[in-house]
Amino acid sequence: MSTVAWTGWVTLVMAVALTTTNPLYLTIVLLTVILVAAISPKTEGAGLGIRFMLVLGLALFVLSIGVAVINTGSGEHVLLTLPRLDAPDKLGGLSLGGDITAEAVVGGAIRGTVILSILLGFAVFSAAVSPHAVLRLAPAVLFHAGLVITIGLALLPSTLADLQRIREVQALRGRAAGIRELPAIVVPVVMGGLDRAMRFAEAMEARGYATPPPVPAATRLLGMASAPLLIAAAWIWFYYPEIRWMGVLAAVAGVAAVLLWGWDIARRRRTTRLNVEREPLLLFVAGRASFLLAAGAVLADLGGWLPTSYNPFAGLPAPEFGAVGALLALAPTWPLLFLASAEGRPSEGRAAPEAVLQ
Repeated sequence: MSTVAWTGWVTLVMAVALTTTNPLYLTIVLLTVILVAAISPKTEGAGLGIRFMLVLGLALFVLSIGVAVINTGSGEHVLLTLPRLDAPDKLGGLSLGGDITAEAVVGGAIRGTVILSILLGFAVFSAAVSPHAVLRLAPAVLFHAGLVITIGLALLPSTLADLQRIREVQALRGRAAGIRELPAIVVPVVMGGLDRAMRFAEAMEARGYATPPPVPAATRLLGMASAPLLIAAAWIWFYYPEIRWMGVLAAVAGVAAVLLWGWDIARRRRTTRLNVEREPLLLFVAGRASFLLAAGAVLADLGGWLPTSYNPFAGLPAPEFGAVGALLALAPTWPLLFLASAEGRPSEGRAAPEAVLQ
């Protein structure tokens, strides 16, 4: 699969997970991501990154439920009662303990499932796509943002590999694993990561990834003015219905300011794609359709038209299961068709180093 297709897939996973609160649909999304992770091409270091993200996601899942347990929750189905501690009003009036309800636990589990699905999705994306290909896809206006993402994608697998290697060396020396041995593992990993980052930065600067050309003051003012214009447009639209036309004008002005700012920055930087990935027609359509479906899901959720919401605090009702929500939750399964047909062939996204330099 191509880099654009993988980017569309991970965007769709994130959009569907963030716009869905129904636990049935979220379970389908999570299982879909796991299936794609199982069949997607990956290297040894990338597989380690997926396992790390899986452990991190499970830890955050447990933490989300734990936060829901220790916070005072509302609901009718009380599971147990803990000693309650109320903070003073000057500290925000936070309450810990009290009645632990099933509604709060289910709400925490829903939030944890969303986080786990997104983390696994990005782990699969990082394992299947070359960081250099991601950088080539970044528009000129977002070049440095893409550069930061590329550095993160490139350094995370090597850092995890260093962690595993140091643990193996410590075990060969007879040092037992435990909390006391944590500094002996973390410090070399951090020092190695900093040294690798410095060498990586020097190599990139030698290849021309230096400071961008200066941006004129007028362009900077356009970028700065876009934020207050868009905020004012939203404020007028929601709180002053009688003058919504002014909000529309402010929104148009804000979008125009962002576009002009991006156009002026983009034309001052010259970038090359180095090579072009060839996509079959079906893969081309599926990748672009993922972006459109993700945008449609976000807009439908903002408009309240998406039938994937669930409120456990409304008496803990049984989650609804409909055809539209199920199809939306199953939409991220489309890479399985292409991955199954390409089994046994080298991955297009994870190109060899000599292919990247062509």
